[in-house]
Amino acid sequence: MTGQLMEVEKNEMSGDVACLDIAPIPEGKQRSRFLAVGSYDNTIWILSLDPEDCMQVLSLQSVSSPPESLLFQKPILHLFLEVQASSGGEDGADHPASLFLNAGLQSGVLFRTVVDMVTGQLSDARSRFLGLRAPKLFSILVRGRRAMLCLSSRPWLGYVHQGHFLLTPLSYETLEYTASFSSDQCAEGVVAVAGDALRVFTIERLGETFNETAIPLRYTPRKFVFHPKKETSGND
Repeated sequence: MTGQLMEVEKNEMSGDVACLDIAPIPEGKQRSRFLAVGSYDNTIWILSLDPEDCMQVLSLQSVSSPPESLLFQKPILHLFLEVQASSGGEDGADHPASLFLNAGLQSGVLFRTVVDMVTGQLSDARSRFLGLRAPKLFSILVRGRRAMLCLSSRPWLGYVHQGHFLLTPLSYETLEYTASFSSDQCAEGVVAVAGDALRVFTIERLGETFNETAIPLRYTPRKFVFHPKKETSGND
């Protein structure tokens, strides 16, 4: 029986470590290239995991508040970053040779930046306020692909639809922790902790947008009835 060699490296950080994440292993490789470290001194560090320069600082990003959670996302060719929510908006960039690093900040902001897959340099930073709670970021499966669930005052789903990255709020209660879930009855679902209860749910109707139309009425409606066949509603 032969023992395995354990590699040990260290790096002296300028502040206490708040969160960590390791980048996905690229296809054809046997180890990850980057380690992301969030610090309580309002910084995010990218460290190398390459044997030749292991734990060396490759890049540093200052943020507006301490990071609570970090999550790498694999690159997608010709990906346009498009944020869709009640207030709308779009910000896009084509990054065919880059990773994305997401950070949930204690201020309730989701910070998203591009990581160069060769140098580890950070660029094209974007941010969006998600709620009053620091977003916790979790990787889940949606339609067989990796997606991101951001748990703030309400849950948000970040996923790819028709070549676009969409960030959409979910109509669900506040969640604490979550993970992908699969069973004979539920092929692709999500298991989550909500207070002292365990919830299992599925995510459906991805890519649909919410349209709001104001219709003036002569009287105050007392009751609404939905017609399932015509997919219309009436009021009394």
